[in-house]
Amino acid sequence: MILWTTQDKRVLKQIQSKGVYRARLDSILNKYDNCSEVFLNVYKWFSKEAEKVVPKPEGVEFPVWVAFEKEFSFGLTECQVRFELEVDSSNVITFDSGKWDYILNYWYIPKDKADETEYEKKLQSYGIKNKSLIYMGNFYPLLKREVENSWIRLFDPSIVISNIYQATLWEIRAEWIKNITYGK
Repeated sequence: MILWTTQDKRVLKQIQSKGVYRARLDSILNKYDNCSEVFLNVYKWFSKEAEKVVPKPEGVEFPVWVAFEKEFSFGLTECQVRFELEVDSSNVITFDSGKWDYILNYWYIPKDKADETEYEKKLQSYGIKNKSLIYMGNFYPLLKREVENSWIRLFDPSIVISNIYQATLWEIRAEWIKNITYGK
């Protein structure tokens, strides 16, 4: 599989010195700063569940986000590099980008249209207008559990929210790098 990822230039230095890059908690905290807690909740969930799809190598904390198309690997600034990777598909965790957006918003992932309709009726019966508050607040513990339990559908290819897919790897290995583009 050919994949792309845009990373800080420090990632390249780490690959050059150690032969591998693995995302760490401190890099997420630095990247997202004040929003890191919002992302950490779902990243921790993702890491725990994605390990059931592709086992994590020892010492890995969080996944590295990659794209199937170069243009979806984010912009390239002067302090970044874009890697073109060739990776065996057994190392790749693939999922529907739309479902991941639901998770980032702390929303319920429905099984199908009927399930979505039933869920929306349930929210109306509770008077809930902002779906994200179910998870972020402490008022609806049963609904919160239902939301989080629905997220496992991220890895079910038969449930489709969008036709755009993204992927993660547990690490970037030096031997996977086929090309490097430097930001200017």
